[in-house]
Amino acid sequence: MLGKGKKFNKLLPYLLVAPIVIWIVVTIFIPLFSVIKESFYSTGFIGTKGTFVGLDQYKATLTSSAYWTAWKKSLIWVLGNGLMQTVLAFGVALLLNKASRMTNFARNWMIIPWIIPTIVVAIFWQWIFNGSYGIFNHVLQSLHLIDKPINLLGDSFWSFPIVIFINTWHWFPFMAVIVLAGLSTISQDIYEAADVDGANKWQQFWSITFPSLGKITFALGLVGTLWSFNIFDTIYILTGGGPAGASTTVPVMIYQQAFEQFKIGQASATSIITAVFLSIFAFFFLKFAGPKED
Repeated sequence: MLGKGKKFNKLLPYLLVAPIVIWIVVTIFIPLFSVIKESFYSTGFIGTKGTFVGLDQYKATLTSSAYWTAWKKSLIWVLGNGLMQTVLAFGVALLLNKASRMTNFARNWMIIPWIIPTIVVAIFWQWIFNGSYGIFNHVLQSLHLIDKPINLLGDSFWSFPIVIFINTWHWFPFMAVIVLAGLSTISQDIYEAADVDGANKWQQFWSITFPSLGKITFALGLVGTLWSFNIFDTIYILTGGGPAGASTTVPVMIYQQAFEQFKIGQASATSIITAVFLSIFAFFFLKFAGPKED
């Protein structure tokens, strides 16, 4: 009995991690290997067999001007969201870092935009910016700022900035909560000492606040960039990648290849190439932008 007990104790750690290992294999590795396999075949519809084409689809993607245009859109998407969300998140977090009834109320309710499902957010903002009956046009016309309604989501120039704004509105509260949690760990004694030394608020932010949040900003920078790059639902629901490809990022392009053009093999190759580029970015970000040891 004692021997069996020792064997069970040795097996227990493996039994405890087995469910998550199985989950990772089923949900990540099996689909990944399937995508890699399909990238070498000219598969059209899901469930059909394609012919082996080797690296032809990788070459087609890398030499496609549409792919690099989508990359350009994705970079604009990531930078636009990153800048706007960071500024708003830090601004809101700094405002709410002081205890009062109003700040406590705002802390509890500011997370509302983030917990709203994306489909609801999209429908909500589509109604606001609707070119026929949207409240945005109604307000502008009431103020005599415009003569006739404008369809911002249907305009090739304005559609992408508007979608970036909507996504920022949806996600910045999440970042603000994380920054606010980081601010609560900074001792107020440091700020009092800085006051004594004559440092103004701006100097305190750059010398105390921002460096103290280094690990948090690093994590948000890495995860937020990868997360933002791969956002598909917000863009596709609002504009479908249009008009005329004005908001077609790489994830939207991959979806269009797979489920609108019925090129599963080509979409798989595009996905693998994109995943490699993002992995390279993550490697260099970890290497050069990672927090240094104290």
